[in-house]
Amino acid sequence: MVENYQKYDYLFKNIKPNAIGDIVILSEENDWRIKQDFNCVSNEEYKIWNQLFSNIIDLASNYGSKEFRNGLIKLNLNSSQFPSINQISNIIKKFTDWEVVTVAGFLDEFLFFKLNASRQFPSTDIIRQSHRFSLKYQYTPIKNEFGYTPEPDIFHDVFGHMPFLTDQNYCNFIASIGQLGFEILKNERNLSSELVAHNLKRLQNFAWWTYEFGIMINQNDNPQNNLKYQIYGAGILSSYDEILNIINCSKGLSNNSIFIPYDIEEIALMRFDYSEIQDRYFVIDSMEHLYKSFIDNKEIFLFDG
Repeated sequence: MVENYQKYDYLFKNIKPNAIGDIVILSEENDWRIKQDFNCVSNEEYKIWNQLFSNIIDLASNYGSKEFRNGLIKLNLNSSQFPSINQISNIIKKFTDWEVVTVAGFLDEFLFFKLNASRQFPSTDIIRQSHRFSLKYQYTPIKNEFGYTPEPDIFHDVFGHMPFLTDQNYCNFIASIGQLGFEILKNERNLSSELVAHNLKRLQNFAWWTYEFGIMINQNDNPQNNLKYQIYGAGILSSYDEILNIINCSKGLSNNSIFIPYDIEEIALMRFDYSEIQDRYFVIDSMEHLYKSFIDNKEIFLFDG
């Protein structure tokens, strides 16, 4: 775990002690890859999926980016059908060169970047507020609310991430992040463990503030969106509370969070908190600008001291 290495943390801003909280993290030593078993999906879980989907679909469709909206149509997600990860993966493969693999929970950096470098995206199979989710955290409780949970559940993974995986340009972007992360982990430059961990933290920061919690200037491609911004962060689009926060802050009804112009150097050095609604969002000009920015500035994530 990169959190165990802190020598270069003085370079970061917004450091949150124990930001990851008590989330269970899986490594190669664990049985992390599983098969989705629909026999384990209870009526309760079907009901929760229905409620989550019905509650958020209008907001996400109104304020989500074009890539997200188009992906929703391609995947044909709906409130009454609990998602089959295998079926969704097969649909995604028709549009891009990615596939989805079912995992037992939150993966460590090595597994996550290795999968992404291979154009595979991990998805959990349990849903927030369900008995199975609560059972997983019966000894180390985490926030498990209808509007937000820090551990990615199947609603976050499928509703938030999967629509984007039908867009090839987006998929190339995610793969390039995974490839760089895997390159850092392989450490062919023989950097110290502290430097490797520091560079991974930089890349984690970038991922967090972009494809998890990123927003962009309104591209004026959806008349339903009356805000200055569009949302492309999966962590926002799968969280009713997070979308409402952006709406209220954008309209001046709340000062809970601020909007900051995108700066890749600032983002790379900005830590984050898994456990709360975000207190800031970085605003890109467009998806194309984001993609180019990452490709042109990879050296930021190859710090050698």
